[in-house]
Amino acid sequence: MRPFRNDPRARRAVAECLRAALLAALAALPAAARAEEMRFDPAQWPFTAIGKLNVVTGPGSRQFCTATLIGRRLVLTAAHCLWDRARQRWVEPESVHFVAGYAEGEYLAHSVGSAVRKPADYAYAYGTSRPNMPGDWALIELASPIAIRPLDLEHLAAPDDPRKLRLDIRRAGYRRDNSQMMSAQDRCAARLTEGGAPLLVHDCRAIPGESGSALMQVEDGSPKVIGVLVAGPRPGTPAGPSFAVPTSAFLAAAEDILQRQGEAPRTKGGASAAKAVEKRADGSSDGTVRR
Repeated sequence: MRPFRNDPRARRAVAECLRAALLAALAALPAAARAEEMRFDPAQWPFTAIGKLNVVTGPGSRQFCTATLIGRRLVLTAAHCLWDRARQRWVEPESVHFVAGYAEGEYLAHSVGSAVRKPADYAYAYGTSRPNMPGDWALIELASPIAIRPLDLEHLAAPDDPRKLRLDIRRAGYRRDNSQMMSAQDRCAARLTEGGAPLLVHDCRAIPGESGSALMQVEDGSPKVIGVLVAGPRPGTPAGPSFAVPTSAFLAAAEDILQRQGEAPRTKGGASAAKAVEKRADGSSDGTVRR
């Protein structure tokens, strides 16, 4: 029997099943939910904890995504942001630069990566029908701390919990067609899909460059990260849903890193619950690259 990753028919079948499940979740979003562009002050928290993730891929060559500070020395982004497409390999941690509060050449803080943790079996892919979207997350440890208040992570409810539907979600990031300024949306809606590796199907915008931005739920005046944006419709294609990896996929890994760094875990929900969710059916583990 050929391995799954080398079997195009198996990959297509899984992709079709995933697409059907995601479209069903999108149909369940409330019709009244409409994501809107929002006015905000980039000098005010929580937007100060959001930054541009510059990735150096060679002399005079770089790419960028969005990342969010979740610890003084820890940021969250999408794993595919760290893939060097020209050289077909993962970038080294020290090639990654987090620039908090970037705006037209000015910024609040900067730190270079020192280690990266992502699922060990995650292979680079792009698009909205790929079956490995649930593994498209990365945690980047920073070489020096950033003196900005980080955002907390929330452990999302199980898919059968009534709170699997989330309203009034915010998201902010750096889009490729306006890369010098942060932009933001609010009033997004998101639904947690069923299954052992759930996704958040949502109606926030997803333009290249915004990958890696955090979905934030605001309750009692306190925003918390509930997922990380990983995919959306390609520009010029019909409108459709966007997708995020929920915090349940990486919460335990984040707590482990924060504890090792000497920080109290910035999470709402227990690590034991997150660890139980994080264990995948294929028995794969997280991989950490350090330099």
